[in-house]
This record gives sequence, C-alpha cells and structure tokens, in this order.
Amino acid sequence: MMKYNNIVLRYIKESDINDYVRWITIETEWRRWDAPWRNVNTEQFIEKRKSYLRETPIVYNSLEIDTLDGQHIGWVASCKSGINMEKTAIGIGIPPVNARGKGYGKNALVLFMAYLFNYENTLYAETWSGNLPMVSLAEKIGFIENSRDKNSRKVNGKKFDTIIFSMSKDDFMVKYAHLHTLCTPHKADNMPLYKQV
Repeated sequence: MMKYNNIVLRYIKESDINDYVRWITIETEWRRWDAPWRNVNTEQFIEKRKSYLRETPIVYNSLEIDTLDGQHIGWVASCKSGINMEKTAIGIGIPPVNARGKGYGKNALVLFMAYLFNYENTLYAETWSGNLPMVSLAEKIGFIENSRDKNSRKVNGKKFDTIIFSMSKDDFMVKYAHLHTLCTPHKADNMPLYKQV
C-alpha cells in the first residue's frame, strides 16, 4: 500500500470486482474519455481484472485508487507501447464523477510514476485531443508533448489528434524528489512503501 496526500494505491482485492462490473455496465460516463472508439468486451474486461487477483508480478502494472476513508474510486495502469513495445505508457481511470476535481487523479498518477521510475527512465502518456481532462492532467504533472498525429482519431463524427506525452526520470526528480526518495524498490512479495507527506 502506498499513500500520498488524499489517496492510497493498493493491490486489487475481491470486492473491487463488483465496482468494475458497475463501472463497465452502469456508471459508464468515463468511457466518453477513455478511448471511446474502442469496443470493450464486458466479460473480457472483468476477467482481466480477476486475473490480477492471482498475479504476483515483479512490477505491478495496475493498482487500485482509494480515498483515505477507503472508498474505491478507480485505478492506475501501465502498458508497453511503441513499434517495438519499448515504451511504458501510463493511464488512469476514475469512473465516479463525484470523485473528480479533488486532486485524486493527479496524486494517484504522480505516486504511480514514482513507483514506476524505480524501473523506467522515461514514462509516456497517450491520449486524444478530445480528452481534455487527461490533457490537462498531463500538463499539470509536468509531461511534455512528445508527438501529435493530426486528425488520427474519429469520435462521434469529429476528428481529433492523437497526442503522446513524455516525462523523464530526471525531470520527475526535479519536481517530485520528495516522493521518489521515499520509495523502497519493489520486491516480488513486498510493495514499496511511501510515507504520507
């Protein structure tokens, strides 16, 4: 478990699956922003989350976001991207509308980045120009725009750009050294611990 300001990042647990079922079938507003051109198979989406319950990876590529009072509000995740799958891209999902605009997203993503920078020298975030919340979040954190593919996405009949942001470990350390220096590198059975600051 990792704490930072008003959020906690933790492993997935069994009770989270019910939240994912609700988010993928009922509370789906977040899908307007999260690659809305992609068809999501509900059963596969849930099964993938269930598979995380059985995993003990060397580096966790998905963690759950809780408020300090224990409310499960979403997740952070990373995946390999690029032509040769050589880049690590990160993302975030906070489905409950009433959990937005409170700094949870920024704090969760920054904490996740501090964790991943134990293993990576550069992190990327890929989004589309219509996803204004993610574009704003990336800029607030300190990402720089790495590339822009004009009119490469079509949503509801309108064209949007694909944007790739990046942030180096060195740049992250300048802004968030207080987080990174509090990290103990992850072992297979021991999550890195962050002090609450």
